[in-house]
Amino acid sequence: MALKTKCLTPSAIYHTAIVGNKVSVEVSLPFELDVTEEEAEILDRLMHNQLELVLRSYFLLDREKNLK
Repeated sequence: MALKTKCLTPSAIYHTAIVGNKVSVEVSLPFELDVTEEEAEILDRLMHNQLELVLRSYFLLDREKNLK
């Protein structure tokens, strides 16, 4: 269960969709991101890593289900 926490990104609007085997997240920021290509790659990896942390329990559940 997710804990309710204080918002760390005020004015950001999160758009999520969970349908079948697809999960998507889009964030509308209250400002333009001005990042270099290197910074964008780092941001991409950070978001990937965080989504993996969120989704990993579903992979564990699926793996356990397939072992039965």
